[in-house]
Amino acid sequence: MLGWWIGVTELAPEEIDRAGREQFRAALLATWEVGVSGIGWVEELVAAGKAEQLLHGGYPNRYTARAEHVLPLFAAGAVPGAGSGPFSRVIRAMESDPERIAACPADRLLTIQAWDLS
Repeated sequence: MLGWWIGVTELAPEEIDRAGREQFRAALLATWEVGVSGIGWVEELVAAGKAEQLLHGGYPNRYTARAEHVLPLFAAGAVPGAGSGPFSRVIRAMESDPERIAACPADRLLTIQAWDLS
C-alpha cells in the first residue's frame, strides 16, 4: 500500500520518543491514512511558516504546528490531504476525539507524524 499514516498528538516532539504506546495513543487527537500525496496539507503549512518540519524520510516525517493552524482542517469531519486525485484518497477514515479537539487551546503546539506506508 502506498500512502501515509498520520497522527496528530498533543505530545511535544521530545515526549513522543519517550512515551510508551499507551501514553502515545492517549495523547492522539486524530489519526488517518491517506494516499501518497496526502501530506501536502502539512507541507503547505511549512511553506507558509505555520509549521516546522523536524524529521523527514518517512519513518516518520515529524512536524510541529499550533493547534490554530491544524485543528480547523478537521472541521465537519474533513480529512486533511484527502483531495480529489487518485494519490490523495483516504485509505482509512479519520479516528478523532472531538471533545479533546474542541478543548484544545489554539496556542497549543501539536506534533504531527506521518509514517510512510510503502
